[in-house]
Amino acid sequence: MTTTSDTPLAPTIMEQAQQQHTALIGLEARAHALLSKRLWQDGLFDEAAGELDRAIALVPDVGWRIRRALLMPPVVGSQDDIDATRRDCETRLTALMTVDPTLDDPVRRIDWTSYLLSYHGDRDNGCLNRLLHAVCARAAPGLDWRAPHCDQPRSPGPPRVGFLSWFLGDHTISRLFGGLMERIDPESFAVAVFGIEGNDAFLRQGALHGKAAVTLPADLDAARRIIADHRLDLLVYLDLGMDPFTLFLAHARLAPTQAVLWGHPDTTGIANIDVFLSCDVMEPEDGTTHYAERLVRLPGPGCWYPRPDLPAVPPAAADYGLPADALLYLCPQTPQKFHSDFDPVIRKILGSNDKAHLVLTAGWAQPLMERVRQRITAPIPDLAGRIHILGPLERSRFIGLMMLCDVLLDPPHYSGGNTALEAFAVGAPIVTWPGRFMRARHTAGFYRLMGLTDLVATDLDDYARIAIDLGRRPDKRTLLRQAIALRSATLYQDDLVVRAFEAFAYSTLR
Repeated sequence: MTTTSDTPLAPTIMEQAQQQHTALIGLEARAHALLSKRLWQDGLFDEAAGELDRAIALVPDVGWRIRRALLMPPVVGSQDDIDATRRDCETRLTALMTVDPTLDDPVRRIDWTSYLLSYHGDRDNGCLNRLLHAVCARAAPGLDWRAPHCDQPRSPGPPRVGFLSWFLGDHTISRLFGGLMERIDPESFAVAVFGIEGNDAFLRQGALHGKAAVTLPADLDAARRIIADHRLDLLVYLDLGMDPFTLFLAHARLAPTQAVLWGHPDTTGIANIDVFLSCDVMEPEDGTTHYAERLVRLPGPGCWYPRPDLPAVPPAAADYGLPADALLYLCPQTPQKFHSDFDPVIRKILGSNDKAHLVLTAGWAQPLMERVRQRITAPIPDLAGRIHILGPLERSRFIGLMMLCDVLLDPPHYSGGNTALEAFAVGAPIVTWPGRFMRARHTAGFYRLMGLTDLVATDLDDYARIAIDLGRRPDKRTLLRQAIALRSATLYQDDLVVRAFEAFAYSTLR
């Protein structure tokens, strides 16, 4: 019996064994990578890094190597630790600039973003974000896919505007920018709102008033082509950096002008994002130097935000398991926002009054918030009993908590945005310190709109002084609550923001 040169030959026993061995190694590597992600979510960074290193040692996948560069502790011990983390990230990313272009699915293989950089205090993240996306563009060349209509004359008709986010469900992003999308004039603009399958509850609410609601598959190539079919003049990402799908989708050129709103308030470092749409009162004077994108400042609160509904019956401390006779300071933010610079301020506030207690809202991140408490109380362990960590709260109970507590504390370096708007709706006084970047100036910007400066600190020592004084003076708290309740109307349902966005959209036509 003879064979021809093109007749496939059956693998030998040795080849079969080698294939099986390679497959087993791949399975073992994926198991280590999956375990790494779970350990990180539980706040066990060293263990998570070790598991990912084991996966890479078995299979040096470029996607996992990029993820390893971005793998950072969600709660960091000190600014020195932050600086060391950032140096490690830069070193790893720089080493990947010579990698071969072999990454076919960056969303699945990397499955991570650089969002934790934004919680590193007053550090500028532009260089690291640009480096990250240069590495990704090299590893996966198809990311910069270009919609055909971007190279063709514009079709006649009203401006075609698209909005896109992974977080079009019960989420901060929908609350901040849902009203803007709903209220754009449907007769003057052709608007499409793009959500991602499984995360698009907002699209099913039927409140878009003449706009197209489009659910995209969680597949980069398919999503790009669906968006391209809409021949958009302007594509606006509501946020970029909090999920890998939209972050890598934004590498593509899907409209002649592409912008990002301030849902994640940091420069993206992505070459195909042209404009950063920010809030004027939150930006420092040198704000234009903080973005790789062209900065466009929106008026008012920078969003159209509906005034939240308040609980019909004011809650009591016992409803949350809190002491009834305590002076309650509340910081209702995620663990990542607690920079170590905040720790001595908290210790000073709690040390000023034996009745002072701090309430924290951890949600799903209980292990991470426990690490925050341990870091704060390490020099003074006796304070641990006066720091309360609450689990997940539905929105009405969350707003009720802000009604109940005496003083709210805004984290230095990364301010509350949605939370501040909810708090001001109930007249809650928030102590804040506007830092170097827009992400640290949300609450201060809202105070500027209200014409109130009493609770805006000049530095962290002043922050502690204001918070302690406010805790000691219930009369002042009452007056401030009245003033906030009276003036906060300027923060809600601001149609000027909508009109300003429409003017920006017209200005982008080519």
